[in-house]
Parts: sequence; C-alpha cells; structure tokens
Amino acid sequence: MRLLAAFLNDVRFQWRHRFYFVYLLVCSLYLLLLHAIPAAYKETVTVLLTFSDPSALGLIFAGGIVLLEKDQGIHVSLFVTPLRLREYLLGKSASLALLSTMAAWAIHGLSLGMPAAPALFTVGVALTSTLCTLLSIGIVVRTQSVNGFLLLTQLYALPLALPLLRLFEIGHPAWYAILPTNGSLLLIGSVYRSVTIMETVYSIAILWAGNVIVYFWAKRSIERHLLSGTERGKSDRC
Repeated sequence: MRLLAAFLNDVRFQWRHRFYFVYLLVCSLYLLLLHAIPAAYKETVTVLLTFSDPSALGLIFAGGIVLLEKDQGIHVSLFVTPLRLREYLLGKSASLALLSTMAAWAIHGLSLGMPAAPALFTVGVALTSTLCTLLSIGIVVRTQSVNGFLLLTQLYALPLALPLLRLFEIGHPAWYAILPTNGSLLLIGSVYRSVTIMETVYSIAILWAGNVIVYFWAKRSIERHLLSGTERGKSDRC
C-alpha cells in the first residue's frame, strides 16, 4: 500500500507541476518532426526519438525532482516516516515510466499506427525509463548544484548511448551486447522488425539486470547522502 501511495503521490506531483502539459507539447513537436521526415529515414528517426525520450525524461526530470526535494530537506525525513527507501525509488521510477510509456504510445499511435509488437514495445520503453530514472537519482544525490548534476549525467549516460551507433551501422552489434540499452533498442525496434525469442529473452534480461544494478547503486547513494547529512547535523549541534 505504501508503494502505491508513493506512486500516486509522484503522479500527482508531476501533474501539479505540469509535467504532463510539458510532455504534451513535446509529443506535438515530435509528431510534427515525424510527419516532415522522408519515409526513407522515418524508421531510424522514430526509433531514435522513442529511445531518447524515456532516457531524457528519466535523467532530466528525475534529477530535477530530487534536486528540489534535496533543497526542501525531504530526504532526511525518509528515516522517520513509514515510507521505505525502496518504495521511494520504485514509486519515482514507476511514475516516470508511466509518463514515458504514454508519450511513446501517443507518438506511435498518432503518426505510425499500432506497433507490430505492442507488449515488447511497452516493456522496452518502460524499462529504459526506469533505468535512466534510477541512474539520475543515484547521480543527483552525489551533487550539490545543477551544473554538477548535468556534468555527471553526461559522463554516466554516455556509455548507455553507445548502442545508438547501431542505427547508423557503426561497429559490430556484439560490441554493444553488454550494455542494457542495447536491449532497449531491440525491443523498441520491434515496431518495425520481428524480434526472435532469443532476442526478446536477452533484451528483457539485460534491461532487468541493468535496472537491478542501478537500483542498488542509487539506494546506496541515497543512504550515504542521508548518513552524511545526519553526521553534519550532529556536528553542527555539538
């Protein structure tokens, strides 16, 4: 129940701060762009936009939300409320994944029609969004400024963007096999090409593994941040 409450609270926060309105504008711009793209390039551009959209949403929006919470001192209260840290992280990830998935479906539904593999497409978008959201949270609690957050985000996110080179036939596909976002591209690309059972299992498994690793890293980052804040508070009182 606490996880559901955390999820609904994050959705209300995003609605109240007009995240959904902003994303309506973003989707409109994407639709205009896709209608202007020649048919020969539409497949590549669509996959690129669908991949970058949940990535940017998770990295930038999640970071902005957590920076705001840090400034308001909300994180310190996590230890004295019934809300668990895992529920905080999962609620954030799920709420932004919902927004990402809705945006991705709106873009495809209004410009390209129903994806060939709707379930795989949805899983690919959602897991990519949660991966980037958790990564962003782990980064932002380690920084003290917006500039520091943006710089670290670029450094941490760069390896995740490398599989995009596949869209331009740069490098051998095996080079990117250990990166979870390679699975993202395979699942999102299922709107245009059939994905084998082995590719499906591999994509979901590596994305799930990436999410688990980043989840524990983000959790540890927040615990260290809270511990350091507690120690500073004790030294100030002394």
